[in-house]
Amino acid sequence: MRAKGSTYPILLLLGFFLLYYAGSFSKIPFGDCIGFVADTEKGAFVLSTSTYAHFLFTNTLVLFKTLLPFVSSPEIGRFTVIISSCICLLVLYRTVLEVTEHRFSAVFSTIIFGLSFTFWRNSEIIEIYTFNLIWISLFLMFSLRFLRERKSRNLALACLFLGISLFSHIQNILMVPALLLLIFYAVDRNKAAASLSVFIFFVLLLIAVPLLTDQPVSKVFSAGTVLDSLSFEGIVKGFAVAVGYLLYNFWYFTLFALAGILGLFRTNKRVLLFLVAAGLPVFGFAGIFGVSDNYVFFLPFNYIIAVLFGLGISRLWQNNMARYAVLTAFLIPFFYFASFRMAGSTAQGLEFHSKKAYKGGLSYYLLPWMNNNVGIMEFVLEGRQSPDPMNWMEKSAREFIQLKKEKGYSEEQLKKL
Repeated sequence: MRAKGSTYPILLLLGFFLLYYAGSFSKIPFGDCIGFVADTEKGAFVLSTSTYAHFLFTNTLVLFKTLLPFVSSPEIGRFTVIISSCICLLVLYRTVLEVTEHRFSAVFSTIIFGLSFTFWRNSEIIEIYTFNLIWISLFLMFSLRFLRERKSRNLALACLFLGISLFSHIQNILMVPALLLLIFYAVDRNKAAASLSVFIFFVLLLIAVPLLTDQPVSKVFSAGTVLDSLSFEGIVKGFAVAVGYLLYNFWYFTLFALAGILGLFRTNKRVLLFLVAAGLPVFGFAGIFGVSDNYVFFLPFNYIIAVLFGLGISRLWQNNMARYAVLTAFLIPFFYFASFRMAGSTAQGLEFHSKKAYKGGLSYYLLPWMNNNVGIMEFVLEGRQSPDPMNWMEKSAREFIQLKKEKGYSEEQLKKL
C-alpha cells in the first residue's frame, strides 16, 4: 500500500506536537537542562567541540535567542526540542514508508516510537538527544536508500549527515562501522572514496577546532571517568538494565522488531547487517556507560528498533491478532500510568519515591510527561539538599539566577521558571 498525499504525516506532526507541548515541563527540570538554558541566556556562541560543549545544539539555541531576543531562554529550548522531535518522527515515517511501501506500518511504527518513554521524555525537557537524533535519522534514511538504490548521491548524503552529527554528540562516532560497511558495499570505488572524504572532512574539522583555540584534543573524544570504573558485575548489571529499558520503552511491541529481523534475514541480509552494525555499538556503549541517566544514550538504537517495527508490522499485517496488537499502541500512555501506580503500591517503590522526592519521585522516573514538575530553580533558591551529586546543575542554576537578577527578576519570579 503506497501512501498518497500528506494526510498521515501532517496528522502525526500535529498530534505529536500538541502532545509534547501539552506535557512539556512547567519549570526548568533537573539534569543538563539548566546548563543549556544558562548558555542560551548568556547569548555567547560556543567555540569548543569538547564532549560537554555540545557545539551544534548549544549554538543553535544561542542563534535562536539572538534572532528572537524577546523569547525567553526556556521557551527557546522548549520549542527547539519539540520541533526536533517532530522532525525525527517525520523522517522515521518516511524511512519506514520507503522501506516497506506500507503506510500503516509507517504510521504505527512512528506512533510506537513517538510514545516510547525515552523519546517522549526527551521531547518535553531541554536536552540534546532528540535534536541529535535528527542527524542520525537522516544518516539512516539515506543509508537505507543507498542500500536499495545503489545511488552514490545517497551514500554522499549519509556521510554528510553522520559527519554533521559529530558536532552534535560524539557518541555518533559509534556508527562508523555501519558507514564503513556502506563503503564496502559500494560498486563505484572512486565515488565511495569521495563520499568517505566528506565524513573525514568533518572529523578533521572537529579536531581542528580545539587545535585552533588551544584546547586539548582529547576532550573531543573524552567519556569522562565513568569508563575507568568498569567491572564484570557492572557490565552484566548494565546490560540487564538495558533490556529493562528496551521493554519499558516498547512493551510487547518489541516482538514486531523480532519479526522485522527475521524478515530481513530471509530477504535482505545486507540491510540487516547494516542495522546491526549501526545499532549494536550504540547499545553496547550505552549499556556499560554507568551513569544514572544512561537511558538517553540508547535513543539511536531505539530508533533502529522503530525501523524494524515497520518491517515487522508490514510482514504480519495480514494476521488479525498482530493487527489488533498494533492498534493497542494508543494504550501506551496507560501502560506507563499503570506501572507508576503498581510501583507506588510496593514498599520498595515507596522507599524509592521518598528518596527521590526532591525531583518528583516515582513520577519523574516512570511517567514521560513533565508538566507540573519540580524545578531546579526553586530547589537551588530555597537551599534544599540532594542525596545525589548535582554540583554542575547548581553551578549552572546560579549562573542563570545571576543573569536574570541583573535583568530585574526577583527570587519569587525565578522560582516559577
